[in-house]
Amino acid sequence: MADTAILSHFHKKQAWMASHINAAQFPTAESKQGLAIYQTAESLPALPGKEDSSSLVEGITVYAVDCHPLMVRYAKTLAMKWPEPDQALMLEFLSQLSLTDLDPAPGTDITLYVAMSEGTPVATGMVFTSEEETGSVAGIYDVFGVNEDAKRAVLAHVFTSTSADTIVRETA
Repeated sequence: MADTAILSHFHKKQAWMASHINAAQFPTAESKQGLAIYQTAESLPALPGKEDSSSLVEGITVYAVDCHPLMVRYAKTLAMKWPEPDQALMLEFLSQLSLTDLDPAPGTDITLYVAMSEGTPVATGMVFTSEEETGSVAGIYDVFGVNEDAKRAVLAHVFTSTSADTIVRETA
């Protein structure tokens, strides 16, 4: 896959994440700070390695975020990925995400996932798919688990949920 396609894909994902703050009528100072922290932590995705071929984990169910209660769980869980001093700012930023308020760019599709164990959110993941000149690229981002089993469960689910021509994954 051409590096230019991966770079184009990554820029589209970055623009979508930023649009929730940049297009907001009254963004808070905290949500702007959270966006800056998020952007600092991002790195160009790469083709996944063998360690990414995870398997399903018993007792953990993964849901596509399709309603406000799941979005809240997604934001609260993903915010835990950052050090304690940054978590409140990350929650402020992530709580601004919406799959319905802003139309994604043409040729893109975004699905957020939250994994639950016994009713408690334990992991998150995102599949951001974009159409590039060389075909579809699905990026797996914002993978976080409160433990390795939870992380492995969400990774297994997101990898099997896409049929893109190329799959890339955040490296951080």
